[in-house]
Formats: sequence, structure tokens, C-alpha cells
Amino acid sequence: MKPDKSSTIPLYIQIREELRESITADILKPGERLPPVTALATENDVTAATIRRALQDLIEEGLVTSHVGRGTFVARPKKTFMDETPIQIAPRRRSGESLLTTDRVRASLTRSLTDLMGLAQKPGVIAFTRGIGDPETLEQGILTRLAQKALSGGEELFWDYGDPRGLLPLRKAIAQLYREQGIPISPEQVLVTSGSQQAVALVAQQAAEENTTFICETPCYTGVTNAFSAFAIPIETLEREADGPDINKLHARVDPSGALFYLCPVLHNPMGTDISEAKQKATALWARTNGATLLSDEIFRDLHPGTQRPLSFLKDPGPERAIILGSLSKSFISGLRVGWIVTSEERIKTLTRIKKAMDLGCPPLMQGIALAFLEDEEGYRSHRARIRVHYQKLRDTTLEALAHFMPAGVTWTKPQGGFQLWVTLPVHCSSVELFMRSVEKGAAFLPGPLQDINNHFLNSFRLCYGSLGTDEITEGIRRLSQAVKEYINEAPESTRMSGVGDF
Repeated sequence: MKPDKSSTIPLYIQIREELRESITADILKPGERLPPVTALATENDVTAATIRRALQDLIEEGLVTSHVGRGTFVARPKKTFMDETPIQIAPRRRSGESLLTTDRVRASLTRSLTDLMGLAQKPGVIAFTRGIGDPETLEQGILTRLAQKALSGGEELFWDYGDPRGLLPLRKAIAQLYREQGIPISPEQVLVTSGSQQAVALVAQQAAEENTTFICETPCYTGVTNAFSAFAIPIETLEREADGPDINKLHARVDPSGALFYLCPVLHNPMGTDISEAKQKATALWARTNGATLLSDEIFRDLHPGTQRPLSFLKDPGPERAIILGSLSKSFISGLRVGWIVTSEERIKTLTRIKKAMDLGCPPLMQGIALAFLEDEEGYRSHRARIRVHYQKLRDTTLEALAHFMPAGVTWTKPQGGFQLWVTLPVHCSSVELFMRSVEKGAAFLPGPLQDINNHFLNSFRLCYGSLGTDEITEGIRRLSQAVKEYINEAPESTRMSGVGDF
């Protein structure tokens, strides 16, 4: 075994998988004694703890057995009345040259597309690219006021690292948000994170350790797929329709048992739409039936203006089968970097162990500011009500401008709130080429291939209007529509960009 220390895959996982492959390929025979832990550690230039961690996983899977004073042995197959039935071992994760080549191609293409986004920063370009809220919605001097309130209890509160789970009063305040929805959540079911991005990374690391199958709806926020790719986790994609995942394709999964399924049910990023009640119930039923877990991204919930917003998956299938992502980045201040995970107590314990090794805990002062914000019931609720109205106004302006300026053949989603929607061009069109044409007209957006790990959705794009004023939105869409009209009127064969989106 030669573990690669430059790899993002933890060393113990590399060693565990090498041993598993040798066992399943019958290179290591049943009953064969493995070298001592110290010898394996020396041979692989790792710590003894790394070897023990790898062996422990194999012991739990029944592939090896350990006997005090005797050593560790390859397990013998258990005899049953159907000895001819082969033991089913979980397949090894895709690896080797095909994995390396595939990921390099994907990474190269994504980097190229991302580099194009620098054009959106050209002077005079109206950029529908920023996925953050409008700072104009903030009360003047609110950060100063909240910081002073956080420090009013004494600076010594922030001198220590604090609880890696997060400040207890903050976890209580977050739990209260869910109790107001009729969901009995305790502080022990809450883990405070440095934004929802760290929350995703923690779940991804746990999935890597447990060899969990990962399914992701697409298009989606690519920070999710980036996090799971960093741990070399194969990603199965499931196309999302306007009202939620394609349930028939979800049921068609070969082996969904124990899988982790990511979805964004409330004001979906990038579509902006909600999951329908029927699809929400069907998704929850799928998770319960297959022992799967839903990774539900609900960071836009506070922006939803309606009383009929989708229920949290904490209701059904419940915290044992759901991991909920929350954050103040969209509803308050992105730079505060305060997010959270809500799930079962047992899962929180595991994620806390991973988080403690990652950063010991989130900055206490940032948590104190978030706590001061949530505890100020009048301030928090008035802010929430204000931003809902604000983004509805921006949404209405956007929809009106699209209806007025866009040519026939172009369609778009109609979100109930939030600050983004999904535009679809005629099938022969490329949003990548349109992006470059549009920048020349003075408007920019996020091409569809950047919303999918396989760089699909070539003829679609995300339009994010949350950080723009109404006049900017109208003028920006006028410029964009001019580029669309000119592009559509040209012969597709002479303008279409090939190779992007056909991965």
C-alpha cells in the first residue's frame, strides 16, 4: 500500500480501501493474519492510529476480525444453508485512471467557465450573478449595535474556543425557530457552523468515512458538489423539475438503501421555485422506505413570503432521516458566516467530532452577534418581514421586464420569493455564448453549465437580482434581451458552441 499524502482522501480511507480490495479480490485469504499495527504504520509512513481507524471500519463490516494477543485476521465467510450464495460486499468507490481523467476534465472545464465570469466585473456591466442579499435591507448601524449587545455580558465570554457545537444560547435560539414551526427541536440537535458551506463539508466528510452513496438534484448550488468531490465521493445526479425532483427517477435507483440525497426544497437555487406538496411527501416516503437520508438545504426559508411555504423535512421523515441546513447568510449578512445543521442528536455528535478536528469551533464573537440578532424578537421579525417585501418587489420587477423584453421561445420560472430564477433559451442555444454576447451589451448572468457537475443545462442560466435596484434590473434585462434576440435570429450552426454541456 502506498497512501498518497497529497490526496484530499483521508489516509485511513485510502488504506482501508486497499485492504478491502485485496480481501474481496482474494489476494488476502480468509484466515490470513495481517501484519501488526506498528508494522503497517511504519511501512505506510502513517501513525498507528490511522491504521487502527482503517481496521476498525473493516472489523465493523465483518471483513476482518481482531483477537487480543493474537492479532488481526481476514474473516472467514459465515456458513449458511446457502453456501453457494456469494457474500455481497459494497463495491469499492470508483478510482484509478478513469476517476482521475474524468475529474480532471470536469475541473478543467469548470475552471474555464469560471474564468469567463470575470467578464461580469467589467465597468458598466449590470451583473445578475451575485447570490447575496441587498445591503440596503439592513438597519443603519445594526452590526455595531448587535456587537455591543454581544459584548455587554463581558469580553471574557469570547476568550476561549467555546463549545465546538456552538454557544448554547445560540443553539437554543435556533431550536426555537423550529419549535415555532411546530417541530420540537432541542439544542442538542443543533450544530453551529461557519456558514452553510462548512455544514455541507462536514456532512461530506462523514459520508466519505461511511462510504455513503450520494445523490444530488441538478441543477443546484455547485458548492455542494464541490464539497463532496473534494472527498472523492462519486456523485449521482437527479434532474430537478420546476416543482421538485423527478420522483420516478428517484425510485428507479438501483440501490438507494442508506443513500444521502441533497435537495433545496424552498426557493430552490438556482430555479427559485418550491417543491410541491405531492413531491415532498413522495420524497419523504422514499427516504423512510429505503433508509435513506435527506440533506435538505433550507437556507432561503426566511425569504419566503407565503404562508404556504413547504414544511421542513424535520417534520417528515424527521431528524433521523433528515439533515437540515440553515444560515443567516441569505436572510441577514453573508459575511457573518453563521450557519447550522439540525438533525438527530446522534448524528450531531458525529459531526461535532469532525468539526472539532477541523476548526475547534466557530468564532464566538460572530455567534454572539447572531444570538443578539435572533434574541431581538422585534428586530429579527421586522427585518424578516421587510426583506420578504423587498425581494417580492425585485421579483415582480424582474418578471415584468422579462415579459416585456424577452422574445418568444424564451421561458423562465416564477418563484414566490427570494432573489433568483431560471431562464431557458430555445434548445439550440448556448448560454455560454450568450453570456459573452450579453457582456458586450452590458449585462451578465450565470450560465447553466456552472450549475451542474456534468456541465449540462447548456441552454439555461441563472438570473440573480437580489443585490440590484429596480432600475438596474429593468435596464439589465433590456440589454440581455437585445443580446438574446440577435443571437436567436442568427443561424444556430454558425453560433452554437459545441463540447460544453455534452459531458
